[in-house]
Amino acid sequence: MSDQHSSLILNMPYIQPSQAQKHVTHNDALHVLDQIVQLVVLARNLTTPPVDLAAGDRYIVASGGLADWDGRDGEIAVFDGNEWAFVSPSEGWHAQDLGTGARIVFSGGSWQAADLGAVDTLGVNASADAVNRLAVSSEAVLFNHEGSGHRLVINKAASNDTASLIFQTGFSGRAEFGTAGNDNFSIKVTADGANWQDALIIDAATGVVDTPIAGWRKVKTGPTSYFVDPALGNDNNDGLSAGAGAFATLSHAVDVAQKIDAGGHGVTIHLADGNYASSAAVAFDHALPGASFLLIEGNLTNPEQVNLTAPEEVFDISSGSVILRGLSLGNSSGANPALRVSEQANLSIENIDFASAGAHIRIENAQVHAVGDYSISGGASAHIHLSDGGRFISDGVNINVTGAPEFTSSFLRSETCSSARFSATGFSGAATGVRYAVNSNGVIDTGGAGANFLPGDANGTTQSGGRYI
Repeated sequence: MSDQHSSLILNMPYIQPSQAQKHVTHNDALHVLDQIVQLVVLARNLTTPPVDLAAGDRYIVASGGLADWDGRDGEIAVFDGNEWAFVSPSEGWHAQDLGTGARIVFSGGSWQAADLGAVDTLGVNASADAVNRLAVSSEAVLFNHEGSGHRLVINKAASNDTASLIFQTGFSGRAEFGTAGNDNFSIKVTADGANWQDALIIDAATGVVDTPIAGWRKVKTGPTSYFVDPALGNDNNDGLSAGAGAFATLSHAVDVAQKIDAGGHGVTIHLADGNYASSAAVAFDHALPGASFLLIEGNLTNPEQVNLTAPEEVFDISSGSVILRGLSLGNSSGANPALRVSEQANLSIENIDFASAGAHIRIENAQVHAVGDYSISGGASAHIHLSDGGRFISDGVNINVTGAPEFTSSFLRSETCSSARFSATGFSGAATGVRYAVNSNGVIDTGGAGANFLPGDANGTTQSGGRYI
């Protein structure tokens, strides 16, 4: 070092042995330090020295320097009160630009914004921590474009993870949107930060929009199936799978089905074996929007394994097209039917077992079509009671009567312009009671099968314009 006249990095002059006026050399070294230590410049975008200057003003000369800055591009220009002094930066030097507030670094031969690199945490007027590694406390945050558009990306590792934005009040969540727990896009809200409600869900696979709370209906793109299991299900489930994923009650499944738009497709509710005892009728008071039909299906081989009971009506169908099959229906009423169909509704039945009830089927200004075999195992005031233009049609069906049930009014009653038609229909077994009662312009058409065609052990009656054919 004794042979060197200046420092290696900053080129500051050394005091030499036996040197006169050592203070000059020392002061020159301090002058270099004063120029570059705690480097803060007033601007870095000027090519010409400014007019209003004060001693100690520092600038970084922009590309294309002129006048006293000619040929000094990128250098640090320091005004000492009389003239400019220049310092050439070295790779990696940092400076603060007061004109823009930017932190800059000399890299690759030019000054540029400093790259923070991979920092563990960053707090902007706030304290970051291990979870909130970036924390900002301000009135607003701006993410601006550079040239055209701008995209904010929130990535998650797997489908069942969460990528979302949460809006809080007092650091308690109130709204969230994103992909929370799956890949469906959802908007959720809560009043207490704990009980969240899905306000909108967009299916990731189909793009179909569902609004579970609002009045909008989810439009289905194909046939839809729901499942009900009184032993394993829960009405808090989505009901889209059997067993533990099923609903617990049929009434809830019907409510859910009536809130969708079937998109022209059929909707099926599958009932697992079990007892379905309800306190009120399952009501169909409006057709399913967009549904070609609603099918409620139980056990097609042993319908008695799916046992539906109620104090009065089990089903009250007053609108739409409904199919029932694989079910046992009964009630504890003294007069009301287990199955009431009215108001121009259209019902098809198949593989139904009619157990004891006040009546089995009451049809008022509506139609019931037996499209498949069914059975009767319990008595009632009437198996079928038609009124006010009601219609019952049986085509190519076998009806099996077991246990000799009693029908205290008549097996089949048709009145007030109602009609029952049996085509290629066969009965097996026996029953007690009047076979039929037809009056007030009602019609029973057996295709000429004779007065003893319907089950019973007493002759039928015809009066007031009624016809038995």
